[in-house]
Amino acid sequence: MSLAFPCAPPYNRPTDPDAASSINCVLTKSAKLVSTCLIAMLYALAGLAQNADRGWEWQNPLPQGNAIGAIRFAKDQRHGWAVGSDGVILYTDDGGFSWTSQRTRLVVTLNGLYVFDKRRAIAVGARGVVLRTTNGGQAWRRVATTTKDHLFAVTFAPDDPMRGWAVGTYGVIITTADGGATWIPQASPTHSHLYSVSFTNKTTGLAVGDRGTVLRTTDGKIWKEVERLGPQPLTGVHFINAKKAISVGFGGRVLASEDAGATWTPIDTGITSDLLAVYFFDEQNGWITGDNGVVLSTGNGGKLWIPASIRTNPRLVTIYFANANTGWAAGGEGLVLRSDDGGLGWERLTEGGRDDLADIFFLDGSRGWAVGARGKILATSSGGKSWTVRLSGTRERLNSVTFINPAQGWIAGDRGTILHTSNGGIIWQQQQTEVQEDLTGIFFASDKLGWAVGASGTILTTKDGGQTWEQPKSPTKAWLEDVRFVNSKVGVAVGSAGTIIRTDDGGETWKQIDIKLKEWLYSVAFADPMRGYAVGEKGIILRTDDGGLKWKDEESGVSSNLFAVSSASANDAIAAGDHGLVLATKDGGETWAPQPTITSSSLFAVAYHGGEDTWVAGRGGAILRRNTSLATFRIPTPKLPPMLRGGPPKLKPENVQQIQPDDDIPKAVRPDKKPQKP
Repeated sequence: MSLAFPCAPPYNRPTDPDAASSINCVLTKSAKLVSTCLIAMLYALAGLAQNADRGWEWQNPLPQGNAIGAIRFAKDQRHGWAVGSDGVILYTDDGGFSWTSQRTRLVVTLNGLYVFDKRRAIAVGARGVVLRTTNGGQAWRRVATTTKDHLFAVTFAPDDPMRGWAVGTYGVIITTADGGATWIPQASPTHSHLYSVSFTNKTTGLAVGDRGTVLRTTDGKIWKEVERLGPQPLTGVHFINAKKAISVGFGGRVLASEDAGATWTPIDTGITSDLLAVYFFDEQNGWITGDNGVVLSTGNGGKLWIPASIRTNPRLVTIYFANANTGWAAGGEGLVLRSDDGGLGWERLTEGGRDDLADIFFLDGSRGWAVGARGKILATSSGGKSWTVRLSGTRERLNSVTFINPAQGWIAGDRGTILHTSNGGIIWQQQQTEVQEDLTGIFFASDKLGWAVGASGTILTTKDGGQTWEQPKSPTKAWLEDVRFVNSKVGVAVGSAGTIIRTDDGGETWKQIDIKLKEWLYSVAFADPMRGYAVGEKGIILRTDDGGLKWKDEESGVSSNLFAVSSASANDAIAAGDHGLVLATKDGGETWAPQPTITSSSLFAVAYHGGEDTWVAGRGGAILRRNTSLATFRIPTPKLPPMLRGGPPKLKPENVQQIQPDDDIPKAVRPDKKPQKP
């Protein structure tokens, strides 16, 4: 068993793993897509106790886009589960070719999973949660434990399925002697976080974790620390037979033991990426997964490891094989893969792209577009029930999209990119600009008048639909994130260091509005010529009632970054931001009510027309649509751990999942539907 790290294990952390205030992470934005993956992990680990039906549905990826922490199957190779962030429990009865969601009353990150057979399984996760099903997942029931530490892995003895162990933060170990019906703590010799546990029989077991920690028991009760095998974490361990075990960890570390974990020898695989999971089907056939799409396989008990190349370099945190040929791997953005050739080739079991999405725009309840990393354009005419990839002709990040009618639309992106369509987004053509700065916001007031803004105070304006673009003098060198016009003359742009600039002559001249604000502003929206909203860093929400001349600070009640705002009317607006946060107001911003969502991924864009015509988009290609009206009262929310504070900018080119249709992982096809060879 091994831990599903959404980003990285919380190793070497002096305080509670829910707290991240001591960690410095810098947000960047060259387009609209970065908060920090660690923020998402911490929010998920908070273990929110709320109903699983939170009024949203996934539209991309499918069946869902939250990180998968563990995947396991029954011996029949057909019935299996995958569990992960935000209480995700997916179930399949056809080998993973189709998945259904199984709900529980708890919404917590689930990290570990053990499957006994097609009816019985155990899942463990944040805040000491242990869930158990005995009826194929029709009902998952919480089992009481005495710990509030996060549990990362669970396993049972091969020779006695009644005996099991789970491990987690601060060296916590709990055990069961009745198949998981009850759990009691065991004494642990360490305070290091433990990420993986494996037993070869009911007495001999190993647990590994932070700072190279290895624990060993020979009676299933008393644990002793073997030794510290280096400063980096060990993330996975698995017994091959009664004596031999393999452990993996950060920095490409692979260790082998021939004496049931008493001593360890390093194995050189030539891999430097972080390794996150290891699994052996028998004494000869084993597999390792990790960062950057790493999958290693062995057919000789781990003496020689053969790498496989997986397109898009996904982060794979869990792997399981039912026999020497058929196996599954899973990880970030809800990705689930299947192999039928022993791990040499892999195909996707999930639908939809996983490129980060920077912006989403809907003309009405049916027609919409989303744009993002590496030139990604998605279009829908069904309110998002299905999304179609449109060719953009560019690999630049696309940061903003707008339409004035069903035919005419524009997109702004990096390196001065502006795209235009006159046929509803079926074909996009590049418009020439004289700038190389990243463009992060675009808006058109008519089929002729338009404006774009971006880095270094860049402002562009057109009077002929973008056939030509002019660059008026800018009053700032700040990074301008977004721009909106209330008519053909009056417009507002916002950006870094609390920058707000305004024009009343159609963009010919701009003046800076002094609001004595230092926080980064990411988005601006107007409901009418007078009422507008702007949102930004550290939960900042501003409101104007005079077309942008004066702004007042609204009390958002949150300190997380808000990346997008959209208004359906003067009093009706929503904002979205870090770790799946969505806020709604029905009273013009006097109060902002948090809306429970079904993801802790960062949300960079929102399109809101009122009621259920609400979409949010962001990290990992996430697109969610509201399936109930937004709450008009303040919803009680649990106290969250301190979040990482950041600013600048939302998008970052490095370490961002970026995928094009022509280089995505091939889609798996059911064996009975594969075309016959002639």
